[in-house]
Amino acid sequence: MASVRRPELHDQVKALAPDGTRVDVVTPADEAQHGPYDVIVELVGGQDCLQRFALLRSRGKVLIVGVQAGATVPLRMFDLMLVRGHLIGTTIRGRTHAEKALLANLVRTSVLPLLAHGRLRVPVDTTFSLDRYADGYARLAGPGKFGKVILTCG
Repeated sequence: MASVRRPELHDQVKALAPDGTRVDVVTPADEAQHGPYDVIVELVGGQDCLQRFALLRSRGKVLIVGVQAGATVPLRMFDLMLVRGHLIGTTIRGRTHAEKALLANLVRTSVLPLLAHGRLRVPVDTTFSLDRYADGYARLAGPGKFGKVILTCG
């Protein structure tokens, strides 16, 4: 199950699933109709992410990996306690060099083979040459992206 605000992107999100895997894509307004969930991966943060605690299955997990909509929100701890939920925050930024090296090795051994065999796809929104970095950052900051914005040398 994936929740995507913009319905025009639903088919693109479904296409990211490996062959033979069915992915249901809904808008945030329809999330409650499909819960409860074992894991919720929060990419945006802000006020809306707190409402998702009510969608957790007992002992479910909320993984916070992004906070573009706001890093500070009032958390009602009792909501998390009622479902005996787990709140997990993660970022690469605060890790030591040794942890980053281990993570890079894990990506090399576990993720790159999936990419090489087409079992995992990363959508690319736009590619800019390095001399057009300002255009790349403008695209990154702007609305309507689907996928990575890439800068290339050459």
